Amino acid sequence: MSSSSPRAWQDRYGWLILALCLLATPVLTYGAKGAFDSIKNRVEDWLPETFEETQRLKWFNEQFGTDELLMISWDGCTLDDPRLEQYKAELAKPGSADDAKAPWFGDIVTGKDALQSLTADPLELASDEALARMQGWLIGPDNSQTCLVAIVSKKGEGDRAGAIDYAYRCADQVEGLESENMIIAGPTSDGVAVDAASKDSLDLINAGSFLVCIVIMYIGFRSMRATMIVFLIAIFCEQLSMSIMYFSGQAIDSVLTLVANLTYVLSISSGVHLVNYYRESLADRSPRESVAWALRAALVPCLLSACTTSIGMLSLMVSQIRPVTNFGMYAAASIAAGAVVLLLLAPAALYKFPVDPKSWRDPNHGPRWLHLFWERLSIGVDKARWAIFLGSLVIIGFCLMGVARIETSAQMHDLFWPEARIIRDYDWLENKVGPLVPVEVVLRMPTKIDDEENGLKLDEEFYILDKAQKAIAEVEGIGASMSAATFAPEFPDPKQRGFIAAARRASFRKVLEGRLDEYVEMHYLSMAEQGDHLWRISARVSAADRLDYGDLMARVKQSVDATLAEHPEIEPIYSGSVPLVFKAQTEMLNDLIKSFGLAFVMIALIMIILLRNVLTGFFSMAPNVLPTLIAFGTMGWLGLSVEVGSLLTASAALGIAVDDSLHFISWFNRGIAAGSTRREATRLAYEHCGAAMTQTSLICSFGLLVFGLSSFAPISRFAWMMFSLLLIALLCDLFVLPAILLCFSREKKTNENAAGVAPASPSES
Repeated sequence: MSSSSPRAWQDRYGWLILALCLLATPVLTYGAKGAFDSIKNRVEDWLPETFEETQRLKWFNEQFGTDELLMISWDGCTLDDPRLEQYKAELAKPGSADDAKAPWFGDIVTGKDALQSLTADPLELASDEALARMQGWLIGPDNSQTCLVAIVSKKGEGDRAGAIDYAYRCADQVEGLESENMIIAGPTSDGVAVDAASKDSLDLINAGSFLVCIVIMYIGFRSMRATMIVFLIAIFCEQLSMSIMYFSGQAIDSVLTLVANLTYVLSISSGVHLVNYYRESLADRSPRESVAWALRAALVPCLLSACTTSIGMLSLMVSQIRPVTNFGMYAAASIAAGAVVLLLLAPAALYKFPVDPKSWRDPNHGPRWLHLFWERLSIGVDKARWAIFLGSLVIIGFCLMGVARIETSAQMHDLFWPEARIIRDYDWLENKVGPLVPVEVVLRMPTKIDDEENGLKLDEEFYILDKAQKAIAEVEGIGASMSAATFAPEFPDPKQRGFIAAARRASFRKVLEGRLDEYVEMHYLSMAEQGDHLWRISARVSAADRLDYGDLMARVKQSVDATLAEHPEIEPIYSGSVPLVFKAQTEMLNDLIKSFGLAFVMIALIMIILLRNVLTGFFSMAPNVLPTLIAFGTMGWLGLSVEVGSLLTASAALGIAVDDSLHFISWFNRGIAAGSTRREATRLAYEHCGAAMTQTSLICSFGLLVFGLSSFAPISRFAWMMFSLLLIALLCDLFVLPAILLCFSREKKTNENAAGVAPASPSES
């Protein structure tokens, strides 16, 4: 660089940029730690409040109280087990001296309590009949195994982990019980289990991912300084992404933690391309001149790749599932911010801490064997270009048929591996006691006041309630049901006539009127503002059964409608986890199609503009679409369900796959602009970015694969899917993309095509 040349901005502002980075690091570390510590998950909060299913669940909770409860049992927890009452007494206490005075739990009901209530005055049911009414709810199939149902208090709702921990600790206060032998499940435990699983061994997994990335980068760079520069910048960008979420006030869930991992590997990907351009330039320039050349070479492809990846992430915002929407929004913001940080920090660091060029200087821009490999590959792809292109279209068609067979799933068992404690506890309780996933049906009945013509008498309400409950219980897939009718005496048929029948009904009504307050306390009755009675029928299905929730709800509604056919004045209202999960599953499939389609259209437009050719730009999307179609098409053909972790990968992979494509297309265009033939332009593109494409794909795929060890299934599935997608994308970029460019690109019209002419420098292109 001559003395008259203007000073590079890295020379003037390099130290300032690095100093600002160091000053910002403690703030970002604080934000990242705050985000990690605040991770909380509530599966029922995934759908927006505007959805009818969400509104109904909110209304249901207002009428009948929260579904925050725990089912607690242990092996040998039978009706005559003395530890049952002892444990209940411990659970009802406010806690130890270290706890706040308010109790962790409100109402606590045991199977023994329910049995005594059914067999005592005024119901006085026979023991066998009482046990039959409780079976599948509080009593197991053997009529002996039972459990406790503990309603979580306001204090417990604010600290679910503390409530569950207290439930375990109470076991150690009862002789013959141990905390490790307790079986605990229920809505309150779900979010806590997700929190624990997503944080489990996360530090170790992150360390493993860091190590993998460092090793692969060092093998490719052969420079620890260059490796550490890229690695530290990627860590900075990762912390930046978590801080963006934390300081913006966003509630962090486990799905959002993937934003940081994605930002990290994408920052490394762009950093690898930049360093490879820097290394390439060292053959002809000084280290400081090489920084400017590398930045010019990487600037447009890196910004375009950040733009396309952000578009892929933003397309997820069409989703109605909150974690997916938040993931798309914050991933887009983090990736864009990370790209700017990288393009500022990396040149400044390489300028102020130049890498020793001795081991990097190579007049052939790489080892001789690699030069020959790219040359033979370009010849081979050129010869087979039409076969590769047509073959890719056939694969796309076959995979599209598989995609049409995709099914989605949003059930709790999809969030954990089979060996997880919460899954074992759920399975144990469902096998020993009864199913746990609620289907709630509320019957709004107009109440007859005095001699009004409209409305129902109390005995009529109970008669209909009992019929509806029995009809629901007979629906295939329903394992248990309970309502106020379960805790009522045998009631007479209101259709019977005669003095004796009328007297029995009057006596029955009197008993019921005396128990209405009791039913309200039991959360099976709520009084509507206009005086109607809201009667709750609570049914249960097994969490382990892979039921078609849409079909199940259709059969439940059909059964209830048939029962109420003669009573059009009664309005059935359906709520609970099952309708919500079914809505989530439906939305996931819609989101997958909408987000991927939107990302495809937006990125295709960018490719068309970049290539200045509609046909070439459109077909150049094939290698970027293929990885997603192959992965999801295979899942469709194999009958594997798509859950939230897999859903996130579709648009993400499309955006990431374009990264390497843009670098390849950029160099291909430069070759064509310099007068090279299409084959020579392909070879030049291979030589300039083939090695970097391979390195970035290996770093990103294996760096994410480490997260496949997570005990939180969505993170693990996300990692495995991204690993597969990125490796498939590499093969597509090395074979399919060059074949399409060779098929449809136009050579520059000159009197003589100068084969082998070097492309113009970035500043001249």
